[in-house]
Amino acid sequence: MADTLRLWTSQHPRVLDTLQNTGVYHVKWDYVTQKYQESAWSFHSAYTFLARAALDRGICPPGAESAIWLYRDPRWICLDQSCPLLCFDIPAERVLTFDLRLWNRVLNLAYLGEDLQDELRFQKELERLGLSSTLPLFQTSFFPLQKRKVQQSWNRIFTTRTDDELYLQAAVWELRREWMVSISKLDTLQN
Repeated sequence: MADTLRLWTSQHPRVLDTLQNTGVYHVKWDYVTQKYQESAWSFHSAYTFLARAALDRGICPPGAESAIWLYRDPRWICLDQSCPLLCFDIPAERVLTFDLRLWNRVLNLAYLGEDLQDELRFQKELERLGLSSTLPLFQTSFFPLQKRKVQQSWNRIFTTRTDDELYLQAAVWELRREWMVSISKLDTLQN
């Protein structure tokens, strides 16, 4: 297929059943809250940022509340025996892609500097406020300017590209049956 990205994900068998029965799957925010429980509040900040980016780009369809994670390289996927490995060819205009190492920093509510000097400047700003990390920016309402700086810095995940496809992570807001290429099991990657 032209203008598609071949991406991999592992999903609960219910997701595969939904895809096969209805042709489309969307994540509900309740699933995220149930999965992450006490730490859901920190994921909420990062996921809300990503959802806004998807809305701004017109790739968040009605009924979708949270992202579905996919990878260019299936080795990043944490499989368990009950969850199939799914391969999709997804239209590129329906996908947000970014370096998974940067996304992990967003999940940790970190500041993404333009360069090392920018990151050091921001760290000194935090230290002047008596903070050793960005976490208190999200736990209290005392530092709105610094919190906004951190959240705005996250947009760099879309402009900082890696040439190494090993680190390419993707987010979509729906999976469609017609995009599915294959269904595999855990042992596929272990051979």
